[in-house]
Amino acid sequence: MHFIKANNIKRNNGLTLIEIMIALLLGLIVIGGALSIYIATIRSSTDITNSARLNYDLDSVMQLMVNDIRRAGYWGGAVTGSDAQTNPFTIGAANIQIPVDSCILYTYDANGDGVVGTEHTEYYGFKLQDGRIQIRSSKAAETKTDCTGTGWETITDENKVNITSLTFSDNNSKCFNSTTKKLYAPAGEDKSCPATAVAGFSTAGDTLVETREIAITLTGNVVGDAPVTKSLTANVKVRNNRIFNQ
Repeated sequence: MHFIKANNIKRNNGLTLIEIMIALLLGLIVIGGALSIYIATIRSSTDITNSARLNYDLDSVMQLMVNDIRRAGYWGGAVTGSDAQTNPFTIGAANIQIPVDSCILYTYDANGDGVVGTEHTEYYGFKLQDGRIQIRSSKAAETKTDCTGTGWETITDENKVNITSLTFSDNNSKCFNSTTKKLYAPAGEDKSCPATAVAGFSTAGDTLVETREIAITLTGNVVGDAPVTKSLTANVKVRNNRIFNQ
C-alpha cells in the first residue's frame, strides 16, 4: 500500500467572503452605471420627442392664427369705384376687437358676397380657454361682440399640450388722418384711431386710415412634463386697412 504525502495533495481553495463581497460591489457599480446611462438616454429621448411635438403643435396653431387674422376686414365688394368707408367688415361689431387680452374677434367676407353673413356666420376669432386654444368657426355663434356663447371649437390637444398663455395686442396699429396729413401719436402705447375727434389731430368729418397690426404671444408646455416649454411671438399686419370718417 502506498501512502501519498499530505504536502503533495493539490488543494482547491475557494474565494473568501471579502473577495465575494468586493466582486458583488463591483458588479453592482457596473450595473448601476449602465442603468443610469440607459435611464438618461430614455429621458433625453423622451424630452426630445416631447419638445418636437410641442414645437410642431404651437408652430401650427400660431401659423393658423396669423394667416386667419391677416384676412380680417376682407370685403368681396371692394371693386373698382367702391368706397372703402362702406366696408361692412370694418364697421361696428364687425371690426377687429380684443375684449380681453386672451381673445380676439374679427370678420371677413368668407363667401365673397359683399355682405356680413347672417346669424353671425362670418364672425371669427381665437381665445384661450382652460389651457386650450379655441377658434370661433363659421358656425353660428350666440354673441358676436364678446368671447362667450357657442360656435367655439378646441384646436389644441389638451391631453398633450397645455397652453399657459395667449395674448393679443393692437398697440402696434397706426392711425393716419388723410385730411390733415397727420399721424396719430399719443403719449400712450395705443396708436389705433380714436373713436372721437382729438384736439390737434382730427375734427368731425376728417377721413382716417387705420393700419392694423396685431401682436400675438403664445406659451405652452407638454402635459406631464412642465419643464418642456415653448414661447412664440408673431406680428400680424392685417392686409385690409380700416377707412372711416371721424
